[in-house]
Order: sequence, then C-alpha cells, then structure tokens
Amino acid sequence: MTITRTVIAATLVASGAMTACGSGPDRSAAATVAQLRDDMRSVAAAAAAHNYPAVAGALRVLDADAAAARANGTLSVDRLAAIRAALATVRADLSATTTPPATVTVAPSTNAPPTKGDHKGGHGHKGGGGGDGGD
Repeated sequence: MTITRTVIAATLVASGAMTACGSGPDRSAAATVAQLRDDMRSVAAAAAAHNYPAVAGALRVLDADAAAARANGTLSVDRLAAIRAALATVRADLSATTTPPATVTVAPSTNAPPTKGDHKGGHGHKGGGGGDGGD
C-alpha cells in the first residue's frame, strides 16, 4: 500500500473516531473536531505531494492536538486510541517508504586481470616475446 493510500485510510478511521466528538452543543468539542480535521488534511496533503518530512511533521501536530483534546476533556480515551492507531499505521508506512534499500558492498577482487605491462606472451609462441609484434 502506498503512503497516500495509507493516509487516506487512516484519515477515514481517525475521522470516524471523531464523528460523535462534536455532536453536542459544546463549542469546544466542535472546535476540537475542526482542529483535528484540519490536522488530518495537512497529513493527507503532504502525503499527496510525496513530501515525507512534512507528513512526519503533520503527524506530530495531529498527535499533539489529539493529546491536548484528551487532556481538556473534548476527546475520549477510545477516540484518542483510534486516532493514535491510525497514526501508527501511517508512520509505519512512512517509515517503509522512506527507508533506503540496503546497500551491498562488493570487495574488490585480489585477482585483478593483468595489465598490458604484465603480459608475458605465451600465446603459442616460443620464447618470451612481449607480444608487440616484432624485432
């Protein structure tokens, strides 16, 4: 799964976790929902642009805002857990996407082919002619 698809799926999960968050008359809960949705849009936009450092930063902001919402009572423990589970999924995919492939180092051979100066003749010729064609 690509990072963009993962972000979309995680955004839907996190968004679903917040649906009842602002359902009451409490304006602070509605403001929390709006803030967290803006944070999710930032994550999605950065992922769509393949700007992985910005994705990582937006994930940190979303996590911090969700934690603050939980601390002030506008986000339940269950909803915070759902959001953080979605964040973990995106972070894992982001890590897999941005981890460079392992490099393989091949040690140079100690049996290098002879250079022209090392040529000793021996292609069916008698004698030690250097192979330069004539005397």
